[in-house]
Amino acid sequence: MKKADGLDEALIGTAYRADLGEVFTYDYDKCVDIFMDINDWSEEDALEWMESNVVGCYVGEGSPIFVHWNRE
Repeated sequence: MKKADGLDEALIGTAYRADLGEVFTYDYDKCVDIFMDINDWSEEDALEWMESNVVGCYVGEGSPIFVHWNRE
């Protein structure tokens, strides 16, 4: 399993993906909050970074997943 650097506070557990095994699972919104805080970024900048450099970055088997919570 591979962890996302600097996002330990957003780690919510692990999940299983078919044929790929267990992977670390992160709260997507908390990750965005972390990027906003540590870089003094706007939400738009943090979302762009998250999509382009975190979610969109495949680091091989064991790549983490990011969860959007349904908070209705």
